[in-house]
Amino acid sequence: MTEIRLLPGLSLTHTPADPAEEAWLLIAEVSALRTGRWMTEAAEVGLTAVQARALVALDPQAPAKMGVLGSALCIDRASLTELVDQLEDRSYVERQASPQDRRVKVLAVTPTGVAARERLIEALITPDPALDRLSGEQLDVVVTALRQVLA
Repeated sequence: MTEIRLLPGLSLTHTPADPAEEAWLLIAEVSALRTGRWMTEAAEVGLTAVQARALVALDPQAPAKMGVLGSALCIDRASLTELVDQLEDRSYVERQASPQDRRVKVLAVTPTGVAARERLIEALITPDPALDRLSGEQLDVVVTALRQVLA
């Protein structure tokens, strides 16, 4: 087994004790590639990672209650209000009264928000070019193994 960098860009390394630990650390390293791309894309549309996550969580076709978004993101009311204020300031969402209960606020994604959301989703689903190093057979093995892990 070889040393694995625990966090990208840092010199802290670890020699895994067994294949499961090595697999886990390698999965984390691959995940860091995706996270880095996500953070870059979020910054390019003027959002933090949490703001971007909130925007992607909203369905442009169905305005969501603020509380539902807060639960999905596991954040409290005060933090949610601040987050929504920031998204609203960037014209990505707008608060509206719920058609069912005007006392309840729902969040609607604006056309500007839809465009940013689509860009963020594209960043999430686009494979890293590093995967081009693997053959189709190798990718099939990786997919099968990861499906088993997640089953």
